[in-house]
Amino acid sequence: MKGRGDEVEQALQAPTRRELAAALSRRARPLTLPEVSRLTRRLEQLDEPTRPLRVALVRTYTTELLRPYWRFEALLHGLMIALCEAPYGSLLEAVQPGSQLAAHAPEVTYFFLRWEDIEPEFTRHGVSPPAGDAAVTSALETLGAMLRAARRALPGRLVVTMLPRMSGPGLGIYDAMAAPSEADLRALLKRRLAASVRDELPAVSFDDLDILVEEVGRRTFFDPRLWHSARFPFSVAGAQAVVRQMMTYALLLKEPAAKVVVLDGDNTLWGGIVGEDGMDGIALGPEYPGSAYVAFQRRLLALRQRGLLLALCSRNNEADVRQLLAEHPHQLLRTEHFAALRVNWDSKPDNLRALAAELNLGLDSLVFVDDSAHECLAVRRALPQVTVVQTPTEPAELPGCLDGLARLEILTLTDEDRTRTALYAQERQRRARAAASDDVEQYLGSLEMVMTVGLDDVRQAARIAQLTQKTTQFNLTTRRYSEADIRRFAADPDWLVAHFALADVFGDSGVVGVALVRGLGDASAEIDTFLMSCRVIGRRAETAFLAHLLDVLAQRGVRAIQATYEPTARNALVREFWGAHGFSGGPQAFRLELATRGGGAGPPPIRIRQLAEAPAGSAA
Repeated sequence: MKGRGDEVEQALQAPTRRELAAALSRRARPLTLPEVSRLTRRLEQLDEPTRPLRVALVRTYTTELLRPYWRFEALLHGLMIALCEAPYGSLLEAVQPGSQLAAHAPEVTYFFLRWEDIEPEFTRHGVSPPAGDAAVTSALETLGAMLRAARRALPGRLVVTMLPRMSGPGLGIYDAMAAPSEADLRALLKRRLAASVRDELPAVSFDDLDILVEEVGRRTFFDPRLWHSARFPFSVAGAQAVVRQMMTYALLLKEPAAKVVVLDGDNTLWGGIVGEDGMDGIALGPEYPGSAYVAFQRRLLALRQRGLLLALCSRNNEADVRQLLAEHPHQLLRTEHFAALRVNWDSKPDNLRALAAELNLGLDSLVFVDDSAHECLAVRRALPQVTVVQTPTEPAELPGCLDGLARLEILTLTDEDRTRTALYAQERQRRARAAASDDVEQYLGSLEMVMTVGLDDVRQAARIAQLTQKTTQFNLTTRRYSEADIRRFAADPDWLVAHFALADVFGDSGVVGVALVRGLGDASAEIDTFLMSCRVIGRRAETAFLAHLLDVLAQRGVRAIQATYEPTARNALVREFWGAHGFSGGPQAFRLELATRGGGAGPPPIRIRQLAEAPAGSAA
């Protein structure tokens, strides 16, 4: 058995940031503060490139002791954090235009608050039902006013946390029987706060720290000595857990979103080797260790509900694996649950490249999960874009091995997310029809495509923002915007926010394209963003959408269009897009006179249906 601190020593010897992080991922215990300091110095010595991250804190208790953990977690993920803390106890003053925080222009602002500091009534135990209802309403009004002010003054995402209770309920074990109980009151507060944030405040998240307390344990999460001496509530373990969870929001803004979880088969989805042990000999079922693999598969099915795709990448006999997927009575993941499969004897890096190509996604969209240290290291070194997770050796730890992985978290959940695997299944049907046809025009016509275009429709703001943050290949400028940005553009007469959904005989792909145009008050407007999901590449939807967009702009009095192509490592696919559609100039700056436009790509067989414009204040 390895001694205490072995993972840290391995991390300190790691030649890269990724391998340092991989070594630490095998450690179950929290780091000590000296270990955090040593690891931070090692990350600094590696001197790998970092990206800037501006963070702000608004608090009603002290947070200075979190600083070492902020720096460590940021460097661990390749970020150089610039932290701005509002004066302790300052709330409304901190979130006004012209404040220190506003000048910092944070990409993420965290609110570390206590209900007791928002509403003094909560300092009392045994609040009666009428008083409790009034206190909840008062607290939410106070908090809502502050968050609305913050939303007006601060850019970026706002993340609200409320400090969990540091001791048990005043009524002790009887609290569960009380009417109402203290637990009821806190649950009501959280439900109403979450609802108001979700329905009324774009790009604002409520993070329930009670979940962390459940994971860590109250006695381990808090340090009463620090609370009473320095008004700082967290233990070393609690501080690390809080900062790690808060950094998730920053990572989701800074890193390409994961779209696919690619899974090994043997000793990952089931125990044993199906080719040697046979379908009846593997560990998979109600008894341990098979029960752990069933629980892991159940967790993977939950990831599909977040909009993530699953893929299988197994070095195995394909017939054995397909039989297991179809016939094993305890196998939860069936063939239809996977967006793609690679079951052969090729190397894992080669299969991952093939999977990415089949799904028309970049390698940085993949999270690879395998039990083999050899396979994990091979992928990590051959494909550094891929996030690699080595499963625990103890099967009981397997079900939770992906919990807390930032790239698998989501900030919004759209209709497209819920149906993504089905959408990829439809795309396989389209590819099969295309392969069977020798005539591209005949194939496209047989799809009977209908494009639905929406203008300035904030009901789609979350999905539009999601597309700007996730789309990397068919994206002319790769500018990232939040939901709050999209809502602001839609309400601004100088901007046009356009999106499209595409349906055909196989189904509805949902909202898959976006154009953001600014400068509508001028004779010459600029296409700030033009993007399309990779799912619909090859159907000429981009041509139909652009043609309709130009018609709309011409009707609004725009005479000329400026457009740019900003090259990245991922968007070479669209390098010739503007030139192919009649724009002059290049290689990065383009222009089109609307009065004389013509030529370019031919019109595709797509019927356009434009929605009536939605009022900018419509509910999302």
